[in-house]
Amino acid sequence: MAPQILKPRLDAEKLRENALTSIRLGVEDFERCRAPGDGGDPARALSAIRNLFAGVLLLFKYKIATCVEAPDDAEALIFNPPEVMPHPDGNGGIHWGPVGKFRNTTIDVVTIRKRFETFEIEVDWDVIEKLQSCRNHLEHLHPAHTLGEVADFVAELFPVLQDFIQTELGETPADILGAAWQTMLLHHNFFVENTQRCADAWAEACVPEGMDTWLKACKCPQCASTLLAPFQANLDNGDTVEHNDDKFTAECIACGHSLLIAPLMINAIEKDHGYDPRSGEEPTLESCDQCGRRAFIVPDQACLWCAGELEYTECEDCEEGLGQEDQDNGGRCSYHAHAYEKFMRED
Repeated sequence: MAPQILKPRLDAEKLRENALTSIRLGVEDFERCRAPGDGGDPARALSAIRNLFAGVLLLFKYKIATCVEAPDDAEALIFNPPEVMPHPDGNGGIHWGPVGKFRNTTIDVVTIRKRFETFEIEVDWDVIEKLQSCRNHLEHLHPAHTLGEVADFVAELFPVLQDFIQTELGETPADILGAAWQTMLLHHNFFVENTQRCADAWAEACVPEGMDTWLKACKCPQCASTLLAPFQANLDNGDTVEHNDDKFTAECIACGHSLLIAPLMINAIEKDHGYDPRSGEEPTLESCDQCGRRAFIVPDQACLWCAGELEYTECEDCEEGLGQEDQDNGGRCSYHAHAYEKFMRED
């Protein structure tokens, strides 16, 4: 006789209520951590992300629970099932069956995503994964240095929640979240407007074309916000990032911190092209011989900053690929350049 599988009881409406409460608390914590002057409490950044992330997951679980009519089916979808193990069948074979009972813990992000795929529920998982990553990072970092990152994610979360509540739940966000929704709306609008303002201003700053991607990857080192704008004094003086990188400054709209933009972009490239020498891999980034910036991408044989390229890309004798260090060899690799020089001396 198969063992009886006991399931914890699920109250779907309580799940929904807890989800909305967590989101509201997350938005309240977000407001408090960003309050100006001494009224702000940076430590609430972690609480804000924890509550927002928990609330979103609870709302997702509520949606899953409402996809079926029978309460037992809803419970089976939300709670972690017992482990399935092999059992001897008494005839030299085995059969697979569950052991124990449903756990009191509910499904995690990975399983929620699988449930969504099964029931064809759509959501922007890239934003959810970034929210989860932000929560994980904040567990280990000082909240004061991540307020801008939290603000960015709250802005990104707004359209995801809006679409999910309207499309999947068939409700109006303002009705179920109240004042918290208005806060998110105002912040989202602020973020979108300033993102565009920053982009328009950088268009006047003459950032090298190859560096545009890395400009967008830059974050404020003080608060991790992506809302970086060119310093107006640089623009007024006619400075450009391309030719005045030693003094062209960026200013963070979120926290007011200012710093040179060029090192920040180069640092973004270095992070993306990091490598471990112990692995035997060759570096893919080096300083450009033409402009001196550390922006020469070895596989592309070109510099992102000055767009400089190699004059000689392969050895004319053995067709081996050439690097910057081989450019003075007249189109030959170091071995054949040496052999050629020796031949000429002996001739």
